[in-house]
Amino acid sequence: MEKQNGYLTLEWLSDIELFYSEEVSSDSIILSNDEFHHCTKVFRKKIGDEIFITDGKGKIYNCTIEKTGKKELKAVINSSVSFEEKFPNYIFCIPLLRNKDRFRFAIEKLIEQGITRIFLFKAQRTVSEKINIDKLNKIAIETIKQSLQSILPEFKVVSSLKELNKYKGNKIIFNQKSELKFDKKFINESEPHYFIFGPEGGLTEEERELLLDKNIYSLADNRLRSETAIIKAASIITL
Repeated sequence: MEKQNGYLTLEWLSDIELFYSEEVSSDSIILSNDEFHHCTKVFRKKIGDEIFITDGKGKIYNCTIEKTGKKELKAVINSSVSFEEKFPNYIFCIPLLRNKDRFRFAIEKLIEQGITRIFLFKAQRTVSEKINIDKLNKIAIETIKQSLQSILPEFKVVSSLKELNKYKGNKIIFNQKSELKFDKKFINESEPHYFIFGPEGGLTEEERELLLDKNIYSLADNRLRSETAIIKAASIITL
């Protein structure tokens, strides 16, 4: 592992196991709860071992375990590297999907591709179910650790598509009937873009009319499942 000006270089990134903690001070980090269990029981790390921890705010720390207890450990910070948010102006607006596994899959794939801003809404054709933000945050933590990323995504619940009109930025809807095929060249990365997806069965005409200043594109000649459309759009704009 090499260092430049006291900071880690990126050559080590593909070979590490990453942990997450919000308990970061100027010179040490505490791992507790599930992260502590994974570190000491699953990966069998012990005092003196090197570990890597992200704070979810853009930093990954190289640490050495200093002491362990029954429920937490303390690690001393050796050095760190900072990362900028890749796509701060890309906001993905996702409805609740009937199939929970597909919904989770879409969330995970967005995060893996560097999307950090996700709005959730209840469309007219979605099931009426409470959005569990705590569960989504756990999924996000697992995903950034697996994909070795340092920024924990932000989830926001909007009551309806109409509420999106109060957010400044371009609203983009995907509809198979549109004659204009979506392309990254339509995106100005310096401006906010809200990518809006329908549930199984799509958005209703009423919902589409609720959105002002919208652009409508197609993603494919054939009809895509909601999670496929979400992942394809993200793949296009993050290349």
